Amino acid sequence: MSEDGEHDPVTQSGGTATGGTATGDFLSQMVRDLGDTVRREVEQLRTEASERAAGGAKAARLLAGAGAAGAVGAIAVGSLPILAVRRVMPGWAIAVGVAAGTGALSFALTRRGLAELGAAAPVNASRIRDAARDAVRSVV
Repeated sequence: MSEDGEHDPVTQSGGTATGGTATGDFLSQMVRDLGDTVRREVEQLRTEASERAAGGAKAARLLAGAGAAGAVGAIAVGSLPILAVRRVMPGWAIAVGVAAGTGALSFALTRRGLAELGAAAPVNASRIRDAARDAVRSVV
């Protein structure tokens, strides 16, 4: 402290309060530069991730469109035998046959899916399996 009660501008490390030491300034600048570099790298990674996500979303939309077009084509091809059978069977019998076939397929796929789910998530497999069974039973 000075004689008039004010703090002395000389610090304990030997530098001044306003200027700091050369080493302190150097370290402070290095830390700022490192922070700026890290921020730039993080921003670049975010930009790259956004671009990749946008590309992935576009690819997913294209694949979904291809799947939808393929499904429409498969349904069209699948309807040909039904049109041929319609000449010898009444419409209600065909509807019952299609309903039974799709029901059996749905049951088989559900059962296999539940088995795969149980293998993939063994911790909560029984709870998930029971919930899925209850959901399927409530629909059927």
